[in-house]
Amino acid sequence: MSLIQFLRMLAARKAIILVTLLACFLTATATAFLLPPRFEAQNRVLIDLTEPDPATGQVLAPNAVGNYVGMQMKLIKDVQTAGPVVDRLGWATDPALQARFESLGRPGGDIREWLARQIVDATEVRFADANNIIEISYRASDPATAQRMAEQVREAFLAQHVSGRQENALRGAAAFNEQAQNALAQLRKAEEERTQFAKENGIVLQAGEIDLESSKLAALTAQSAVPSLPGVTAPPSPARMQLEAIKQQIAQAQQTLGPNHPTLQALRRQQQVLEAQAATSGGGIIGGSNRGEIEAAYQAQKARVLAQSDKIDRLNRMQQDINVLREQYAKLVGRAEELGGQSKVSVSNIKPMGNTSLPSDPSWPNKPLIIGGSIAIGTVLGVLLALLVELLARRVRSDEDLEYAAGVPVLAIVGSRRRQDGWTTRLINFIDRKGAARRRALAEA
Repeated sequence: MSLIQFLRMLAARKAIILVTLLACFLTATATAFLLPPRFEAQNRVLIDLTEPDPATGQVLAPNAVGNYVGMQMKLIKDVQTAGPVVDRLGWATDPALQARFESLGRPGGDIREWLARQIVDATEVRFADANNIIEISYRASDPATAQRMAEQVREAFLAQHVSGRQENALRGAAAFNEQAQNALAQLRKAEEERTQFAKENGIVLQAGEIDLESSKLAALTAQSAVPSLPGVTAPPSPARMQLEAIKQQIAQAQQTLGPNHPTLQALRRQQQVLEAQAATSGGGIIGGSNRGEIEAAYQAQKARVLAQSDKIDRLNRMQQDINVLREQYAKLVGRAEELGGQSKVSVSNIKPMGNTSLPSDPSWPNKPLIIGGSIAIGTVLGVLLALLVELLARRVRSDEDLEYAAGVPVLAIVGSRRRQDGWTTRLINFIDRKGAARRRALAEA
């Protein structure tokens, strides 16, 4: 089918196209004026991605920003956020809404969820000027209701975000507390096993987790390290040093005090006591017999330590396990306390941005869009309907149609003058003459 045939067919069926276009235009216009108006109120929230989190002190990674913002947008359009709005407004106990819910057959079975779904359906969420600014809009039949509901949705979202963080922190704190209790039970069991093992094997631990026998061996090692050369004196004991000081005080007192003075008598009695202590503590030159006794005691103590070295090693391993359990318990307790503190923080990185707008003009129905769309749809629908009618009742309107129908060439046209009374006819004739001239040029070539 050529363009000329198509235009002639449309010109012949233009009544169908005009009627269809007019029907669509009138229907859409009536619908646009009869539909109830819908007003849309808007507000915004700002997600601060630059400052550290007020609870954890962490900054959101750049590759996680998109997922985080997308999750917040889904949370706004969720029953979990719309449910508190229903509770705050008392819709679930409204007799009119209850009667409507019953008349619809209790859809969903729960009036609160049914009402929350209606709030979600009337709410739209989209990005605003930047990827960290979210715009919340709500559609209602009057401007005041749209503004009030948009504000309610934003407040519910902000409260839900804070409470969600607090609940997550509480759950985390409870989990870490449970792990800490398990670690504490293991720690106490390990300490009891170590104490029982030490009692069964007669091992006494001193400060620093050093057994008594090893500390004795260390003391004997220090004593045996003193050289045994003749004439080498051992360091004076504390009693001998005090005795020398008392002697100097007595010498000075004898120059000023009489022999029976109470102070001088007290110094002499203290001198006698210190001389007795110095005699028992030893000192002076280290003899060969004293050195031998120390060496014998060292060897005996060394043998005792070596005899129970395997037990000491096992006790040390048990102590190392206890230290690990103590460190693990301390970390778990610290993490539980940290999460417990986060559960009490009511600060959020999502903040309201500006006030909720009060719409002055309805956002729906969009009358220019509906009327313009009806003209386009009516035209397309009219053309399709005209084509359908033409295909069901095909007619010959030109020599091309005749050639197509007969399957033979047209030799001559009798009475080729066509009417010029319509603009469609003049346009078709003009295009037809251009096409005929082009065909003649091709034939002569």
